[in-house]
Amino acid sequence: MSQRDSTRGIPDVVLAGLAGAAAAALGPLASMAPRGLPVWAILIALVGLAGLARRDALGRLQRAMPGTVVVLTFLALATLSILWSPSPRAGLTVVEIGYIGLGALAGGAWLSSLPGVEARRLTGLFLVGVFAGILLFAVEAALDFPLHRWWNHVPADVGIAKSNVPKRTAVLLCLLIWPAAMALDRAGRRGMAIALPAVFAAACLLLTSRSAMLGIAAGGVAFALSVWSPRLVRGVLAAVLAIAFTFVLPLVLLFDRVLNLDGADWLFLSAQHRVEIWGMAANRALETPILGQGIDASRALDPDGAVSRFGTLTDSLLPLHPHNAFLQVWLELGAVGAALALAAALLLLFGTGRLERRLQPFALALFASGLAMASTAYGIWQAWWMGGMLAAGLMFRLAARTPAGGE
Repeated sequence: MSQRDSTRGIPDVVLAGLAGAAAAALGPLASMAPRGLPVWAILIALVGLAGLARRDALGRLQRAMPGTVVVLTFLALATLSILWSPSPRAGLTVVEIGYIGLGALAGGAWLSSLPGVEARRLTGLFLVGVFAGILLFAVEAALDFPLHRWWNHVPADVGIAKSNVPKRTAVLLCLLIWPAAMALDRAGRRGMAIALPAVFAAACLLLTSRSAMLGIAAGGVAFALSVWSPRLVRGVLAAVLAIAFTFVLPLVLLFDRVLNLDGADWLFLSAQHRVEIWGMAANRALETPILGQGIDASRALDPDGAVSRFGTLTDSLLPLHPHNAFLQVWLELGAVGAALALAAALLLLFGTGRLERRLQPFALALFASGLAMASTAYGIWQAWWMGGMLAAGLMFRLAARTPAGGE
């Protein structure tokens, strides 16, 4: 072996170690420390760039050029909107969106360039981590989350099951379930692949997050229908995206002002509160319909005399975000931002049509799960949430790269 080959081998070993650690850590990280996912996203972006450079394959980044152009244009708008955003952390939000986008671009291109043997190794580590995370979460749920209490300094006399602490874990694992299921299917274990989401839902979700329950249900329906016709499901999801981004303002105002669902006794309390939040956000979005109130404005909008029947208004109109991705984009970046976000989402959705036919149900299930949860929970720019969606997408790309069966 030449000296040049020897020196090249050391960084490759380091990269392989970092990649393996990142794949194995995803499940436990999601289960115990969801807010660590931004660090994971930065690590995978750096590993992806380094891996591509080692293989002289940086040109692969150009293959995602249409999506990259859309995302860069969106980032440019978000950056410009810092000028009128009331949020003191608007610049940081743009940085967070930026490194998540870099992780998707560099990490995705690098994973697509991996040899089958390396992809199989990383997929195996990912599966081990996900199974460990699910088991840990199930045991935690059964025992009233003792480790979560210790990690997050929650006193024993405070109810934690309905708090955001286990809910973050539930929604992240709900995303990671689908690439894990597809990896099992690629390994020839179709029965386990189909059973995994159902087992996860039964073991964990009933005690924690309604949004995660909605996500796993939407994913399950999308999967079942996609086995029959992925083209039909893709069309339905595209229509949902188009309708949601185009008509979200009149729809939520219908719910709030006309149907008065914020006071409907047949809805559970958190759903009533969601409707009120959506109505407030829509009213403010109509004030700046073209370019919005500015990136991250949701957390810092002055109430301007608005009063909540749920008693949550303080210095800001909203509790950090509108709990709806479509509405948040409209509120913060207006019609221009909504058009760009719709374009990016449709590019991602229709990209599933280029996958092998057998893989498409898993991809569409993941898309439907993420779409359902983004419509009802969490701010779309929360770094841990963006990191979770990035992780699920990259692990799906990795599992798709893994040779099927005994190949």
